[in-house]
Amino acid sequence: MKRLALLLAGGLAASGLIFSQGTDDPAAIASRPKVDLKGTIQSVQLGRGQGAPTLVVKTADATVNVVLGSMRYLMEQDFNPKAGVEVSVHGFQVNSRTVYAISLTLLPGGRTLKLRDEQGWPLWQRGRRGRGGQRGW
Repeated sequence: MKRLALLLAGGLAASGLIFSQGTDDPAAIASRPKVDLKGTIQSVQLGRGQGAPTLVVKTADATVNVVLGSMRYLMEQDFNPKAGVEVSVHGFQVNSRTVYAISLTLLPGGRTLKLRDEQGWPLWQRGRRGRGGQRGW
């Protein structure tokens, strides 16, 4: 019986950890100040199990991690940023080294990708498969 209780507690803890990963609250993100930055992409981080891919962007002042969004959404939009390319980012400043992108523009070509609305809601979570543009599930 004790073994079953431990197994159940471990399973609940693991499932809580799994379901808590990658669920960023749009309202919490949107409460952060908006920033605009311009710099050069140093690298594209696509770590397995990482959730949203990030760009490491070197600006005049610092190196910033720019959180993008769903890999599926990026592929649907044919968005494939490369290291060495200049980028302009509009986003929410989560901390001194992290920005959640609202939109970004690859320079000099001017290709712009919108990822979130001004309230922080991810664009890949609405309008598909019956959600009809509603926020949340």
